[in-house]
Amino acid sequence: MLSQLKRLNIETDGRYATEADLAFLKSYFQSVRDRISAYEKIRDAEDAITDQADEVLMAADPKVFHKGSQDYSDTCRRDRRNTLRHAAAAMLFNDLDRLRDGLLLWQRTIVHAVKDEQASALTWQEMPGVLKDHLSDEEAALMMPALRLNQALLN
Repeated sequence: MLSQLKRLNIETDGRYATEADLAFLKSYFQSVRDRISAYEKIRDAEDAITDQADEVLMAADPKVFHKGSQDYSDTCRRDRRNTLRHAAAAMLFNDLDRLRDGLLLWQRTIVHAVKDEQASALTWQEMPGVLKDHLSDEEAALMMPALRLNQALLN
């Protein structure tokens, strides 16, 4: 939304916005209550979501966060929480560009550098199912674009 507003401001400099220019605003305002509700639910249930994700991921692969004898579960949990916060903010403001450019491209570099693609892929494959337990269908649908972007860039 913020990126779109900035683009709209630049593109309509000196002219009135057309119906097509304003379409994203109308769509956003129709979904704003669900966006706020989803954001608040994720914020308030962050610990429960993170705990549930840990359980799901460990059930799928008990050594998913291990490299040799080192256990990186705490580091991965911290990173997962941070990414979830950014994804929730991206959903709230409908601004996937900022999520992609501000966090995910940098985080993808780190994931590849430490060869953590398997853990990352599994995490973002399972996260939509975890979040669906905490959100309404409408709210989960609003989060899906951010989660799909996480999955696409962090695999």
